[in-house]
Amino acid sequence: MRTRTLAALIPAVALIPAVALILAVGPGPEAAAAAASEQAPPAASPAAEEPRGIAVLPFTPRGAPPDCWDRIRPSLDLALSGRGLELVDPARVDRELRARRLRDLNLLTREEIRGLAQALEVRRLLIGSLYRCADGGEAASLSARVVDAGQLGLESVTFVGVEGREFLGALGAGGTVSRERTLLEAARRLAIALFPRDDKERAEAAAWDPLKRSVLAPSPALFLSPRFRERLPASLVVLPFRNRSNHPGAGQIAADLMACAIAAALPVDLYDAGDATRRLLERGWRTGLPVAREDVRSLARDPGVAAVLMGDVDRWEEAVPGGGLVPEVAAAFRLLDTGTGEILWAADHERRGDETRSFYEVGNVRLAETLMLRAAFEALAPLVDVFEPVPISSQGGLDP
Repeated sequence: MRTRTLAALIPAVALIPAVALILAVGPGPEAAAAAASEQAPPAASPAAEEPRGIAVLPFTPRGAPPDCWDRIRPSLDLALSGRGLELVDPARVDRELRARRLRDLNLLTREEIRGLAQALEVRRLLIGSLYRCADGGEAASLSARVVDAGQLGLESVTFVGVEGREFLGALGAGGTVSRERTLLEAARRLAIALFPRDDKERAEAAAWDPLKRSVLAPSPALFLSPRFRERLPASLVVLPFRNRSNHPGAGQIAADLMACAIAAALPVDLYDAGDATRRLLERGWRTGLPVAREDVRSLARDPGVAAVLMGDVDRWEEAVPGGGLVPEVAAAFRLLDTGTGEILWAADHERRGDETRSFYEVGNVRLAETLMLRAAFEALAPLVDVFEPVPISSQGGLDP
């Protein structure tokens, strides 16, 4: 789903007094009672009322140390609460996850999401991944998505990367930055990106966004089906990528970042990967390997998605602090139609961190995650022209 504002998600409780007033001045008590008995739903018990607030699930470490979530969680809870969100008590969330034996939180099925949301008395879950934990204050990076238990697609998804040198002036010299400050800033940016309160905050989030036109270099598609316009997918899911690189978590990280790029570029309903991945695994698929045509077509029925995006990470090289080396990434992507099992689009792209180098390397990109996000976004560029134009300038995208 396209990102929506927090105001659009709050139930219209303000209408209740007005409805009561209309009923009170309606046609006679007997007629009103008869109408109410015919039209009004049964009174809901407190347990059946629409759940409010949001539950923050423990973020999955993907490259970050195992204790990274414990470090950033207080800052994230503070940032979200400061935006008026009602957070479920973390201890209650942890107890419910243990009771349900839910471990891989990035692959929850819709049934699991709905059951968990109902048990926690909320409508939305915040699920995410941690890539860097500001060790030595260097950098923190993470991605997160808001899942609404009442709808099929994701409500919003975003990536945030913070480098400690941002606090040290233009040349990044003259001191060090604490891990706590870097993590606090990462949590603050994530909260604003997911739940902006006004245009000023949207502009602030756009200023951090790595998807800026000045540094993007759209990649031509290797293949675009001549029937793509006829079979324009309204929904898609991103499966975990095959990892051919030396980085142990690159496949899943790249899939996370491709989901962020799709949310910024294409007007489609983006589904969480849990149902599709589980279904394929049950049919004998191994993560990252090619999928048989009949298995792809099975996803049209359950979870009912129109297309599936797969990929391969061929290179993922990290920068070496002080060593003069910059990160490099390379990946290939393909989009398959679940109605026919055919390939609709295929592309590959690679990036180096010094491609936008400027005075004293100020323009260098030091995070491999940022490079992969840009590579994914640039690879999608040919598809943006096929879909209806989408105004994404607030996310640093393709608009002038």
